[in-house]
Formats: sequence, C-alpha cells, structure tokens
Amino acid sequence: MKYQMKLRPLLLLSLLFLACSSPTKEQIFQRTALNANLVSTAYRPIYFTEILELKSKNNLPSTAKEYINSRTIAPLHEAIEKAKELKQTQDAQELISASLDYMVSGKRLFEKDYLRIAEMIDSGKSPEEVKIAIDQLFTTTETEMLNKQNRMVSVATVFAKEHRINYVVR
Repeated sequence: MKYQMKLRPLLLLSLLFLACSSPTKEQIFQRTALNANLVSTAYRPIYFTEILELKSKNNLPSTAKEYINSRTIAPLHEAIEKAKELKQTQDAQELISASLDYMVSGKRLFEKDYLRIAEMIDSGKSPEEVKIAIDQLFTTTETEMLNKQNRMVSVATVFAKEHRINYVVR
C-alpha cells in the first residue's frame, strides 16, 4: 500500500506531462494552415516587382538570392519542420498532409525557380527578361499551386469548423 501511495504522484505527474506536451487543435491549425500563408504571401508575381523596386532604389539589403533565402525559404523551411513534428492524429492527419503538400511544393518552387529568377536580377538582366521569366513561371505553375492551395483551404475550413476555430479566408 505504501508503495502505491509513492507511485501515485509520479503517475499523475507523468499523465500531466503527456497531456501538456500534445499540441492543442489551435496550435495544430497554426502550424499547418496559418503557416501555409508563407507560400501564399510569396507566390505572386508582385513579389519580384517588389524586389526589383528595392534594387532600383538601392534598398535591397543583400542580393536578390539572399533576400529570397532569408525572407521566404528559411521561414518556410522552419514552418514545414514544425508541421512535420505534429502527431498525425485521425482528425488532424488530412490537414497536416494538405498543408505540407502545399508548403513543400511552394518551397521546392522557391528554391528552384525563384532563385533562378533572383540570379537573373543579381546578374543585371534587363527588367524585360526578368518579367518574361516571371510570366513563364506563373504560366507553368499556377494551376498546380492553386489546386494545392484550394485543397489546403478546404481541409482547413472543415477542421476549423469542427474545432470551433475562427478562420476566415480572404
């Protein structure tokens, strides 16, 4: 009996630790759907217009390539890692999967195509050449990225509604 009394606090402490270490539904939502906004924010032609404008005014703090790496790719990489760390529970699995699909696709596109265009900017290619590359990029990738985004938003909307999370798509 004494032995059981000594184990009870340890058991309760263990259960408390396990309960507190699992992310809440809101945290799952933040690490998936809301962090996917990192892709939506950068995946637009005006992103490059802003870089070109900064460069023309000598306000680009580094090279275009470094700018994209630090402002877009690095935060997205961190968001992907946080989403991958989430436990794949039955109700969160689809949200995690859809968000990761969208974020990983965005990261792959940024690492390959955005950095290629950044190199064009850094090497002094004309704004017309850069614009052609940007237009080609969005012509070839827009449908796939929009489909992944729509799937993620759809799944996120259902998850938010089921768990009473305030989520408005704009």
